[in-house]
Amino acid sequence: MDGRGDPPMSSRHSNLKKSFKLGIRSLLTAFSKEDVEKAFPTITNSERESLYLMFVQVIKSLHENIEEEFESICQETKAGKTLDIIEQLVEEHNLDVLAADKTDIGGIREKILKAKKDEIQYLTNLLQKVDDHNSVMKARIESLKTS
Repeated sequence: MDGRGDPPMSSRHSNLKKSFKLGIRSLLTAFSKEDVEKAFPTITNSERESLYLMFVQVIKSLHENIEEEFESICQETKAGKTLDIIEQLVEEHNLDVLAADKTDIGGIREKILKAKKDEIQYLTNLLQKVDDHNSVMKARIESLKTS
């Protein structure tokens, strides 16, 4: 909710956001302080500490930017609203014992599968962009290390 009286988000919508945040957090926290120490054994502790703090700031900024972009795309594509509708339809279907006779389950299934595949492709592309960015960051660190 954003304070405007919006209804609470569905469990599917909530799960999507939680899964994304967990996935991106683990991706962006893969480089520890110990890794910095191992990568730069020849510089002083204070230089390593400064480098690590700078790295943490970059990762925090990157994390915020990725989350904002994810939220923006979810809003643009109305992903939350779509997931809310899907949850409502599933609940209605479960309550209506005659729904199987009235509803083209195959058509709905195909639409949901396509939406899920599109969502997976989009998230895969987003993670690839983050991975590419991380590779660039590692290359920069390596070049700083060899300088």
